[in-house]
Amino acid sequence: MKLKLKKHAGGLLAMMAISTAVPVCAEDAQGQWSGAIGGELNVVLNVSKVDNGSWQATLASPSQGFSTKVEQFASDAAHLSFSIARLNASYKATWDEQAKAWTGSWTQGRTAPLNLQRATTASVARLQPRRPQEESIAATAPPYDSREVRFVSAGATLAGSLTLPKGPGPWPAVVLVHGSGPNTRDQDVFGHKIFLILADYLTKRGIAVLRYDKRGVGASTGDYASATTLDFADDAQAAVAFLRTRPEIKTRRIGMVGHSEGGLIAPMVAARDPQLGFVVMMAGPGVRGELLMVEQMALSAESAGIAADRVARQRKLYQALFAAIVAEPDAEQARRKATAILEQGERDAVMPSGVAAPMVKQFTSPWFRTFFTLEPGAALRALDQPVLVLNGELDRQVPSRLDLDAIRTALASNPHAVIKELPKLNHLFQTATTGAALEYAQIEETLAPSALALIGDWISGQVH
Repeated sequence: MKLKLKKHAGGLLAMMAISTAVPVCAEDAQGQWSGAIGGELNVVLNVSKVDNGSWQATLASPSQGFSTKVEQFASDAAHLSFSIARLNASYKATWDEQAKAWTGSWTQGRTAPLNLQRATTASVARLQPRRPQEESIAATAPPYDSREVRFVSAGATLAGSLTLPKGPGPWPAVVLVHGSGPNTRDQDVFGHKIFLILADYLTKRGIAVLRYDKRGVGASTGDYASATTLDFADDAQAAVAFLRTRPEIKTRRIGMVGHSEGGLIAPMVAARDPQLGFVVMMAGPGVRGELLMVEQMALSAESAGIAADRVARQRKLYQALFAAIVAEPDAEQARRKATAILEQGERDAVMPSGVAAPMVKQFTSPWFRTFFTLEPGAALRALDQPVLVLNGELDRQVPSRLDLDAIRTALASNPHAVIKELPKLNHLFQTATTGAALEYAQIEETLAPSALALIGDWISGQVH
């Protein structure tokens, strides 16, 4: 069960989440309360009263570093309820005096139990997830240098970190390209700093790494809200150009590692920049965005426990929805068509009530309208550079069975292409059980050591 509101997902692409916001009430509801939605996702509710006597509350997911305000809170001595319109979510509970808890149900597409009990500072601290790989980095001084850098891309100044092995250099280098969403240089996803771990590992192996905050995110300037994959590709190209100005870098030994949307961007940049040395695609798409999103949404619904017949009906709805958006060049007309399709889906009980408006806003955004039309095959077919393509066997966002076949076909004439499906790994390249997004935050591992070693060994073979 995922609390965090994602961007487009990303990883690539939109993670359709189960979110939470939790209110409480008792003789005195003020203070901290905690519980687990469906016994899986820990949440913490902070409740207070303002001077006029009205309630204020925020709900946090410690494992995801996410919080949101609780809306429409109502309670008396025995009942509590609230809703969050933008999440199409609601909670209802009654006070259990014996258990000293609010016992109730969280509803968002499906219903799951959520019981809330008083929390203390110590009990909330214990809910913070362990991230052993990050803790290991923080425990000792890194055996490499890290420098704050800035470089310019069209309409933006991008801020990042350049990590350099100890010694005189010059060094081979990689640019890390994010998955979708408002990512910082660490690509912090569900409490995992994916790019921090990857940069640390590669730099320790003698490879300089540049990672940066997306435009309009973190310390970078620019407009994130209106940006598309094409803008992010320009930013990635600017990062490569910046590295070519640095005396510490071997300018003919620069490559690119892209995760999810970044795995779409890296081949785009390499296809128009023949001097780029190599590409690593981590869960990069192999099919047009419109087709990928249909599959991703269906797999997300299955993971949420939605019945197979309803998933099939939703799949048909998404096919019609995305096709209508792609076919309509006018943004306002696309919104009208999308609204009509989704509202009909609500009336037919294919979709939950109240989802039409937020989904129309999401899927007719500049990012999605562009992403739906992007066909990865053209850039992949144009690649002459060595390319390593990796997909997790359990990836439910960029499913290997759909994407790797298309990538193999597109790269069939490239003798330097290596394509691998990695057993038991999910979209984030964690060792997983099901691959569902619900697991991301609960898994302590940030990047599987086997994936790190494979990437490091292959890049070393290209640059040394």
